[in-house]
Amino acid sequence: MKKTVLFSLVAALCTAPALAANADRQLALDLAQSLPQWQPAKVSADYAVPLTSLVKNRHLDSLAAQAQSREQASLQRRGLQGEVDNLLQVRLAHPSMKAALDKGQQPLVAYVPDGDESQWSAVEAFAADGTSRMLDVHQLPDQPVFVLGQDGRKAQQAGLKLVRRALADAGLSAPVSTQATAPLSTTLIQSIRAKDDQEPWLLGNAEVFAVVAGIDPFADEPQVDIVDLPYLDDEDKTYYPNQILVYWDRYRWGAADVVFFEQDSDYNFQELAGLLVNVLGQALAAGGVPEALPFAQLGQQIIKAMPANWFTNDDDYMDAFYTLEQNQVYSNYPGASGNITLNLVPKTINPTQ
Repeated sequence: MKKTVLFSLVAALCTAPALAANADRQLALDLAQSLPQWQPAKVSADYAVPLTSLVKNRHLDSLAAQAQSREQASLQRRGLQGEVDNLLQVRLAHPSMKAALDKGQQPLVAYVPDGDESQWSAVEAFAADGTSRMLDVHQLPDQPVFVLGQDGRKAQQAGLKLVRRALADAGLSAPVSTQATAPLSTTLIQSIRAKDDQEPWLLGNAEVFAVVAGIDPFADEPQVDIVDLPYLDDEDKTYYPNQILVYWDRYRWGAADVVFFEQDSDYNFQELAGLLVNVLGQALAAGGVPEALPFAQLGQQIIKAMPANWFTNDDDYMDAFYTLEQNQVYSNYPGASGNITLNLVPKTINPTQ
């Protein structure tokens, strides 16, 4: 069914084959042994440098071919060839590690392991002499660590742009009208809070997006929006974005389903886009949209279509909000899974005077 398509598409993000762990491990080891050549004298708390730039600017010529190979593999795995030039970066694992670096403590270099993070038994990192250290998965280490991994923010921005383009090309998503006609009816996220899911420190900040689904006002088809939440970095912290979540003029009825996802896994955005278009491109029901079920339970259908590993790996599916209604205030409103709490308010936006 078309509604199933939406979540099936999103689900495909996590199903791409992972990068070879041995290749990433070897590159991290080589970077660690090259630390004297590239470690900066002063490191900012948010230090992050594209891998290819680091290799070029620090003249790490022996790593150039290896770095380029891993970069191309990373882009292919994420389905982002032609969307961005690079994804891999070397970053400081946590801002708090800057103080230790400033005092001269020697850092380690870690890599992101393959597989389900819930099954990780340890994080491997390397010292400059090439020795291996095993670090706790959830406890931030005392010793500073540089992480070889993907730029999650960059991947999400490019990936969601790709998904939106695919949905628009398939007629399943429309831009907000810019004509100065009637006021826009919207629902704002006044505040949002996600529970602590004990995510490994190695992965850095979360990258969260929401899939908003309702029924097209002109056809018996789903209408889908992808909403990026780039500020939602930390769990157990309340954010006050005043961000539009739902544009009600896009939907036939005053109700929509919203499902939240966290983009820490190796989503393939091309597969995600293709899956959403495929699922949403099917008929909602044999006889069209049943009037007795006007909201079509799109959120439930999307979740039903998702692979099981999206529910066993805590960094994929986060929560779902069913039948959010227009012109309603939701205060401290928990999602179906109890992982996200929202404060939502209606907001009418008038045309520019």
